[in-house]
Amino acid sequence: MPTIACGDLELHYEETGSGPTIVWIPGTGLRGSSWHLQVEHFAGRYRCLTVDLRGSGDTRGGSEQFTVADLADDVIRCLDALDVGRATVVGLSLGSAVAQEVALARPDLVAALVLVATWSSSSAEHHIRRHFESRLYALENGPLDVYGQFGFWMSSPTFYDTEPERQAEVENRLRAHMSTNLTGTAGHFRADLSHETRDRLGRITCPTLVVHGDEDLITLPRYNRTVAGLVPGATLASIPAAGHLAWFERPDELNAHIDDFLAAGRAGTSTG
Repeated sequence: MPTIACGDLELHYEETGSGPTIVWIPGTGLRGSSWHLQVEHFAGRYRCLTVDLRGSGDTRGGSEQFTVADLADDVIRCLDALDVGRATVVGLSLGSAVAQEVALARPDLVAALVLVATWSSSSAEHHIRRHFESRLYALENGPLDVYGQFGFWMSSPTFYDTEPERQAEVENRLRAHMSTNLTGTAGHFRADLSHETRDRLGRITCPTLVVHGDEDLITLPRYNRTVAGLVPGATLASIPAAGHLAWFERPDELNAHIDDFLAAGRAGTSTG
């Protein structure tokens, strides 16, 4: 099980494939392995590096109180230790917030940025703040099965109504890649609540793709549009009939958007 020392943390990571590097940062309470449908697609042409964030998966140690910036610092320490060089950094939800902070803190590491299901301000975007507060409250104060029931908000309504068998597969896949560290997951929700980059996104200079499900009920489409509008020159893409779980619901569509972004020459990554 490969780990790397990042301060007081033993951060778990996995490497697959070879070529230019793509770093995959997962969402709240998820393991790096949750990106497996993307890694399977890209590993034939790219070096895919997935990480378990502090508080999740097989990563061990570190404080239970942390911010998005702390998580970004963990990722930066890992990339420096592995001598990755410049890479395409892909983040989902909480991972997209972490990816924003990585690009802001260390632009030398980020050749290109892909933000999946993203937002810019937990204080200004009240709907998403209420979502994080409610999920955190349920996790810490109610039975776990009740907390789990509210996960349905992550899926596309169209997907529920028209593709129930695939919806069941998505839910099973999601459960398989969820971290069992509930204290860490609570820490992730608190980190979500700390996310504030709206006033700084204009400093991101690398090529950026913002992509979201057009039925995302958590990181609402307008939140993604706001981020794309604030990052200079960002490309915005929407996946039809997809929700917050777009990378599981419509993996082919997401992979195609990333392929197009990379093939257009907007993301000159290094091999690391």
